[in-house]
Amino acid sequence: MSDKLLRKVLEDFSSVPEDEIIRLVTEALDENSELRGIFDSLPEGHILVGGDHKVLLASRSVSLLLPSDRRGRIREERSIDDAIIDRDAKTFLMDVLSGREKPEPKDFAFQHGDEMRIVRVSFQSIPLGDSTLTDIVVRDITEDIRKETRLRRSESLASMTTMAAGIAHEIKNPLAAMKIHLQLLRKAFRSKGSLTEEMAERYLSVLDEEIDHLNTIAVDFLFAVRPMDIELMLGSINDVIMDLVTFLSPEANEKGIEVRTDLEKFLPRVELDARYMRQSLLNIVENAFSAMPGGGTLTISTKLTGDYVTLCIRDTGTGIDPEHLEKIFEPYFTTKASGTGLGLTVVYKVIKEHHGDIFVSSEMGKGTVFTIKLPVPQSQRKALEDKEDGNGFTIDR
Repeated sequence: MSDKLLRKVLEDFSSVPEDEIIRLVTEALDENSELRGIFDSLPEGHILVGGDHKVLLASRSVSLLLPSDRRGRIREERSIDDAIIDRDAKTFLMDVLSGREKPEPKDFAFQHGDEMRIVRVSFQSIPLGDSTLTDIVVRDITEDIRKETRLRRSESLASMTTMAAGIAHEIKNPLAAMKIHLQLLRKAFRSKGSLTEEMAERYLSVLDEEIDHLNTIAVDFLFAVRPMDIELMLGSINDVIMDLVTFLSPEANEKGIEVRTDLEKFLPRVELDARYMRQSLLNIVENAFSAMPGGGTLTISTKLTGDYVTLCIRDTGTGIDPEHLEKIFEPYFTTKASGTGLGLTVVYKVIKEHHGDIFVSSEMGKGTVFTIKLPVPQSQRKALEDKEDGNGFTIDR
């Protein structure tokens, strides 16, 4: 039955026969029951809340997803504060509905019998006339997380297979060189009977060099595959950059490379491990130096873009072949004559451990740009908002 017809009946109620009114009301109730059945059959739970934080409508599945009153579905015309019994979920919902916290999705873990289930709570605004209702959406994401975990394990196994093949290839060359020089050393002994230290040095120096090469391969491999003991603390990315620039200045001057910085003065702090972040930036910069054998310009810049601090490292080097761009973070991929090809793999891993993202763009003959995006923590976002509201917050330089 259409709303127009029902409204028309209400406008001229006295002229409508009683049995017609009963029929229309019965149809309306039946339609309402059908819609309620569809609403209750949705896989995710929904709680429709008004401006007074009272429940206007709640699907049956919500009581199964969120710890709530077990006497049945969450009752309507009841405050959301009374309907939810889990303290953490209740506090989060009330903070969002009261405007104390942003309406961003949040995950909760609840024990259901012998199994731990994870649910995600998100929010949708529904304009209704002069007011706005809030639809609290509750979804069980346990299986999604399990699939993601299995996918990560598969990707990790594939990565380990690639790395194992790569390290086997890398080890073959120094081992072959060592074998050849040992054979030459043995041949020299047989022909001369004895060798002076000076005569043996030409063979021993190669053996030392190849042993160091093997050690480098092993160290880089272990660094790439071992879990990182990253300790994230609030810190200034600009401080890390300036420390790195000071360290690199002598090498840059020697190679005829001008290092420029364009750092936004008032950046929010981000969660970082200064040791690992400095090493990652150093790996990128060393690659940039290698791409500018005749000198050039390296520019490091930072800025705030939305909820992220963006860091760019730009060089004026030879650039990266387009067919190589998608492979540069893969283990043991390198275009250098020497090197293990694990440097940028480690960089990628470190940035991901910081919950960030890294991108690369390049143009042959013009240079390469590495862009790193690090999320601004919630506490720092709130501080930024307070500063914009004139509450006197000062952000670290």
